[in-house]
Amino acid sequence: MPERWQLIRADALRVREWDDAGVIYDAFSGSTHLVDALGLELLDLLRQQAWSLDALVTELRDALPDDLDAEAAARLLRAKLEQLARLDLVTAA
Repeated sequence: MPERWQLIRADALRVREWDDAGVIYDAFSGSTHLVDALGLELLDLLRQQAWSLDALVTELRDALPDDLDAEAAARLLRAKLEQLARLDLVTAA
């Protein structure tokens, strides 16, 4: 079974967005993080439900650069998810 990515504390996160970035405040930890547009899009999707990497690649295909094939898109999204995991915002289950 493929891993599924999910938010750790959806109810503790507060988001302020601008055109190409945003700030995430984690009320549980007291941390504030600057996140780019792709990170915000991932957090928004993960707020709705847990997603597999393949499903995220399919869902976000239009938001990714046109020159990325499916494998490169998966690498990009995995790197972004791992970055969000290091910030203790998401986890893979």
